[in-house]
Amino acid sequence: MKSKNKTRVVMTVLTAAFILAISLAAFLPAGTVAAAAENKGGPGGGGGYGGCGETCDGTPAGGGMRQGYSSGVSLTPLSDEEKTALQDAILEEYGAYNLYSAIVDQFIEVNPFVRIVRSEQMHVNVLIRQAEKYGVEVPDNPGLTTPVSFSSLVEACQAGVETEVADGALYDELMAVTTNTDLQRVYERLQWVSLNNHLPAFESCN
Repeated sequence: MKSKNKTRVVMTVLTAAFILAISLAAFLPAGTVAAAAENKGGPGGGGGYGGCGETCDGTPAGGGMRQGYSSGVSLTPLSDEEKTALQDAILEEYGAYNLYSAIVDQFIEVNPFVRIVRSEQMHVNVLIRQAEKYGVEVPDNPGLTTPVSFSSLVEACQAGVETEVADGALYDELMAVTTNTDLQRVYERLQWVSLNNHLPAFESCN
């Protein structure tokens, strides 16, 4: 008799636990696991610069670079000046990418150029996504106007210093004519990387 009573108690406890688990599950938000997976960062993933989603090279944390995508909020059209500024930014990053790629070809996979040329490609991608989001025509990469060749790695690093200083100055000009908060945020972070990551790296190898 005691055995039957004990079995009945165990079954009652298990049934109550099962009902409680189902009740709790009904109140959990749908898609929690999927949302967590989407926000791990990585190229094009959630988190933008702050989540290492674009460059992973030390940019301050913050909102994702892809803010505005699939947000359900209508985008404010860019002014003609803002469109031109965005195209100028893309061309500037093309120029840095082309120069550093040529240096990598000449000196064969040498740092910091190998690392920074990858970062420049990511910067181009970020700006192109902004252009596509706002319906701005993406300029073609014109390539280097003339072939480059450096007598030493020190000379190549000096060219990198000059390029990053010019890069930072250009973003000051672009931000002065830009009111769109998406673009302002992008320019600020790309400028931060140029002046606080790329520039010191080139100054160290100079």
